[in-house]
Amino acid sequence: MKDDPDLKVAVPVDEQPWRVIVDSNARTPADARVLDHAAPTMIAVADDADASHLDGVATVVRLPRAKVGLDVGALLHELHQRGVRGMFLEGGPTLAASFVSAGLVDRIVAYIAPALLGRGRSGLEGGTIETIGEILRCELVDVARSGPDVRLIARPQR
Repeated sequence: MKDDPDLKVAVPVDEQPWRVIVDSNARTPADARVLDHAAPTMIAVADDADASHLDGVATVVRLPRAKVGLDVGALLHELHQRGVRGMFLEGGPTLAASFVSAGLVDRIVAYIAPALLGRGRSGLEGGTIETIGEILRCELVDVARSGPDVRLIARPQR
């Protein structure tokens, strides 16, 4: 909400993919840039959320709540029904933790910048990985520079 991204693919493509907003409490404003009709857009909200302000501006899908956020399995079912067979997940630590905890991540792309900023947030919040005994080990697949940053690509080892 702070960034107000449009989430469009920036390179030429034949068809823009679905933009999916996971917004449990339907806080996305009706004038958000992501609702510009440049690509099909779905907003996943909780069954009990008031999303009336989004009627006609996006496809609103109602999902059951999970312990934290929404039921990501139900979200994937809704996407599958619409022909989606792969996704790029970009979101905050709660959404990331939901997918990782459910075993629904097959590749992790992480960028490390040569910069320090005081206290940061965890990359995963509210998930099931909380102790060193529950750690999810990953196989490092690739390391590359991306401008001044380093890009890591890894696969979870289950």
